[in-house]
Amino acid sequence: MKVSTPSVRAPLTMSLSTATLPVLGLGVFSFLIPASPSVDPVAPANQVCGRRLYLRHCSPCHGDFGLGDGPGAETLDPKPRDFSRERFRLVSTVDGIPTQEDLIEVISRGIVGSAMPPHDHFSQDELAAVANFILVLTMNRRAEIFQELAAEEGEELEWEEAIAKVPLEPGPPVSLPPAHAPTLDLLAEGEAYFQQNCASCHDADGRGRLRTDLLDEQDRPVLARDFQAGIFKGGSRPVDIFRRIRCGMPGTPMPAYELSPREAWGLVHFVESLIDPRAQEQARQRHQLFRPETVQEPLDAHPNAEIWNSVSTQWIALAPLQWTETRVPGFELQLAQDDTTLGLRLSWSDSTPGLAAEGATPDSLTVRFSQEPTPQFFCPGREDETSEYWEWDANSGDFDYEPLGVSVRSIHENGKYEVVILRKLEASPDRVGVGTEPVSIGFEIRNGAGGDPDRSQNLTVWHKLAAHPAGDAR
Repeated sequence: MKVSTPSVRAPLTMSLSTATLPVLGLGVFSFLIPASPSVDPVAPANQVCGRRLYLRHCSPCHGDFGLGDGPGAETLDPKPRDFSRERFRLVSTVDGIPTQEDLIEVISRGIVGSAMPPHDHFSQDELAAVANFILVLTMNRRAEIFQELAAEEGEELEWEEAIAKVPLEPGPPVSLPPAHAPTLDLLAEGEAYFQQNCASCHDADGRGRLRTDLLDEQDRPVLARDFQAGIFKGGSRPVDIFRRIRCGMPGTPMPAYELSPREAWGLVHFVESLIDPRAQEQARQRHQLFRPETVQEPLDAHPNAEIWNSVSTQWIALAPLQWTETRVPGFELQLAQDDTTLGLRLSWSDSTPGLAAEGATPDSLTVRFSQEPTPQFFCPGREDETSEYWEWDANSGDFDYEPLGVSVRSIHENGKYEVVILRKLEASPDRVGVGTEPVSIGFEIRNGAGGDPDRSQNLTVWHKLAAHPAGDAR
């Protein structure tokens, strides 16, 4: 067991070089990309700094220069995008070049089916600033690559010539034809088209598990989408499915198809018929504000205590570092508060409980608190910006930590772990959301059956928690 109150982290700083790459204009925007990115200590008044947001929230996975080589990249599967070489997957244009709106949608919504979290807590100005920075970072780096290739041939390529080789303007967006109602005849036509053109990768039943020879543009193994699982990286709405059919997924074996409106809608509706309609929403993460429910009786640490029957339950989605069959998709959360104590009850499915062998990864739960308003989702900030955390694992079992009045009790029954954590509010109440501002709270669950720590780790985004002072559980 662990209960920890890490020391306050020093502000993030990075070296700044005055050397800059040439300016690349993109529409009405133009930027200077420093040779060594830095985090500006103070943003200019009334100006959103896309570079600073990118370095704080995106570079831990994508790297400072967008090369997909951030400190967390090695642990992830699917891997983060290398903007300098790999094409953007989720586009809405006929030529595969993303619009600003395409990038904003991905940044805001995240990518379900990967560790890419949503940034729906960003303002529209912040989303646009990050999207523009990524576009310019991408174009500048690709122009540099053209210069490097020319140099290898003993030639000198001027910057303007290099930029001219990089496609800048997205093509026209694909148009969505008028909807066709999903009649039985149309569904039958869609199924026939699917079996003829799609089943070779996605399988006749839509599970996409028979082909093991598929590779992306970086020769990394990929699996076709499992439609029955119902989790789509670009969304599962009819318009999302249509775009993936019409635009394909550049850089993957998924091609673009030009179909008649009737063929397109028949295929869209047939794919829809394979989907579990709840799956996309259950897998999608959103930033939430939690307010504990007030209970009149004292909270009880036992997971089967009667008082928990009166507290509402909500589903909280998790994102795995590696998308495997042993991932934990999410958990059920109950939050309550009596006059003196904050209580959390979490339950999640795990059909293979038990003590981990020596040196193996045990099943575990970590609850983190941070007083940063927008902590980093991933390393190093997830740990460095934690002000208090509680960690339970199946090997160590239940525990009490008197300095903070923390009690943890757990059971495993009916294929589920159920864990209750109680924490007294009188000790450092500001660290658990008692004060003028909510506190950030994040959850991590490991499934020891996943093997190594990276394959077993599942994370939430940082949510917000607003509790009441002790004696004021309203």
